[in-house]
Amino acid sequence: MKPAPVLTWKALELVLPVMTATMRQYLQHLSCSLRPASVRAADQSLRLFATFIFHAHPDVGSVAQLRRPHLEDYKRWLTDGPDHPAAGPGRALSATSRSLRLGTLRMFFTRLVEWDDADAPTRPLLFTGDLPPRDQPLPKALDDADAAKFLRTAQAQPRLLVRVVAEVLIRTGVRVGEFCDLRADAIRTGHDGYWLHVPVGKLHDDRYLPLHPVLVELIGDYRRAHVRPDNPMLIPYENGRPLKRAAVARMLDTITTAAGMPHIHPHKLRHTLATQAINRGMSMEAIAALLGHHSLDMTRRYARLHDKTLQRAYTAVTDNVDALYAG
Repeated sequence: MKPAPVLTWKALELVLPVMTATMRQYLQHLSCSLRPASVRAADQSLRLFATFIFHAHPDVGSVAQLRRPHLEDYKRWLTDGPDHPAAGPGRALSATSRSLRLGTLRMFFTRLVEWDDADAPTRPLLFTGDLPPRDQPLPKALDDADAAKFLRTAQAQPRLLVRVVAEVLIRTGVRVGEFCDLRADAIRTGHDGYWLHVPVGKLHDDRYLPLHPVLVELIGDYRRAHVRPDNPMLIPYENGRPLKRAAVARMLDTITTAAGMPHIHPHKLRHTLATQAINRGMSMEAIAALLGHHSLDMTRRYARLHDKTLQRAYTAVTDNVDALYAG
């Protein structure tokens, strides 16, 4: 099957009315318990699968008609590339993307069976072993020299909001969505200094972060110059409207362009803070609390960037090998 554009729900309703109705009802259930971004991801995965079924197996009109060979064909199709419709021109789907697509589909089938849905599959169609292992690359962070260059360039920007965005992201490690959602009362004081209250976000809980005095002063300067006292957001646009993620990314591009550096995704600044912290002796438990990780598994990825035991063992071995070569 050649790559074809992913169909809209309106188009799918015309060619696969039964399957489309089942999928859309499932998405409505998800919207009651999951965040909009998670629902959108499930939406994309289900439309991709329905588009494949329409083109590759036009005789199938409902979920109940699906059989294991249809899923085997779909798994193979997900590996096709380049120019895969779910990846973009010249690109193939990564193992992580394929795992997410199949995982969404597996959960969809499982829920239909649990709910005794009229269009539920008649037998199991996907299993854990069908999901390819996800890639686990090390976090990409700025090294110390580039981090310093980035911050110096940010501090020289004429627009105060650009400086605030850069300094808060690189000094706190908050996610860009968390940053945009900070409320006007997010800065709290205590006997041991200032704290930043990060609201409920990606992991459904909130947390407090120690706030550097430089940030307290910088945010205060921005609010006095551009934010009305009754604005509910801590750091809105100069016109008072809530800050958007895309705008944050553009501000970082302004800095990197001025610094002669390549594009930096906002999440890279989060990785940069975590890497700087672990390289300077902060415990993994403290870093996990700083970043809002529920599990140390995510935090351990940063530890892999700074493994003193591995470094000592390697140095000892290479010293012995060098002595052998010298002899």
